[in-house]
Amino acid sequence: MPFEEDKPLVYFPIQALAQKRHLLLGETCPDREKVQAEVLAEVKEKAMLPYYEKYLCPGALGPPDAALKAELQKQNDEELVKLEDKIKDAKENLGDIEVRDGLIAKAEFFNRIGDKEQACEAYDVAFAKTVGVGGRLDNILTKIRIAFFFDDMEMAKKEIDRAEEELKRGGDWERRNKLKVYKGIYFMGARNWKEAATLFLNVMPTFTAVELVEFKDFVFYTVILTMVSLDRPTLREQLVFSPEVLGSIKETPHLEDFLNSYFYCQYKTFNENFVRIIDLVRADRFLYRHARYFMRTMRLNAYKQFLASYRSVKLEAMASEFGVSKAFIDAELSSFISSGKLTCKIDKVGEIIESNEADQRSQVYVNIIKQGDLLLNRMQKLSGAIDM
Repeated sequence: MPFEEDKPLVYFPIQALAQKRHLLLGETCPDREKVQAEVLAEVKEKAMLPYYEKYLCPGALGPPDAALKAELQKQNDEELVKLEDKIKDAKENLGDIEVRDGLIAKAEFFNRIGDKEQACEAYDVAFAKTVGVGGRLDNILTKIRIAFFFDDMEMAKKEIDRAEEELKRGGDWERRNKLKVYKGIYFMGARNWKEAATLFLNVMPTFTAVELVEFKDFVFYTVILTMVSLDRPTLREQLVFSPEVLGSIKETPHLEDFLNSYFYCQYKTFNENFVRIIDLVRADRFLYRHARYFMRTMRLNAYKQFLASYRSVKLEAMASEFGVSKAFIDAELSSFISSGKLTCKIDKVGEIIESNEADQRSQVYVNIIKQGDLLLNRMQKLSGAIDM
């Protein structure tokens, strides 16, 4: 008889379920009926009555089904009684390890059914009975996932701080690695994208946090955040030629073309893919709040990159390079110039853009000279004071 394939591990809470809920709450959800059916099937299979009542009805799935609620309530009550009996028996007849295992099982039950408050309380009780640093960190990491599942960034920050304190007492390499991903997701939600991108790039070759985010989505986040917040050498070394990125980037439609067109300065192709990537950003539950920021910053980066190669360029030539009209480029550049984001001028008569973009190396040199002059002045004042 052939061996049955091992079922993939299921981690609670199921982050993909929160993403589907996000899609259903949007106005332009593709295959709405299919997604609703998938969510409802998950609710029934995992007996997720609290999540169904508080977070899915009526918004994502419509009015609640009374018969389904009664059935799920019965299942939850029966399972909870068994768990309570197990904990009671462990306290009366067994040792601390069995009591702890029973408490963790109870916490996992509340976590599975989507009861945030009861799950957090149960994990706190189990934490008090857990001795090893590894087990305590697993407890905290689970609470961080619960926070992300319910979009509670304040709770996520609090638990990340707890995890870092716990790591000072020890902790293995894998859990430290996972925490970097968790911190990166938090920073991404808080729009600290440079810090998030740095963490993601650091952990990319040894990524193991599949309980929080799929690797293809992790690559998507890393590419988006790095393109927005880091420089070209980082793009080249850690994204464009990264084996980990190259192995998974094709799983996200248009992402590879978007990255390569930007890196190789193919701005018309970049703009064509930009529109499709924006749709992906808007559809993501972590990124949708930052869609406008992403659009504006990414366009600014592309304009800066283009203008860095020229002292002056005709407006028509730039518009042609980006595949847009002169009026659009004029309005875009004017907006960035007036807000101080671009250091260039537009000659309206000659329709010429004059770039004053400072070279980074030159700026560093100027700063060093200024600091040297300041140091010499202070030394002269100190010397005069000593002579007196």
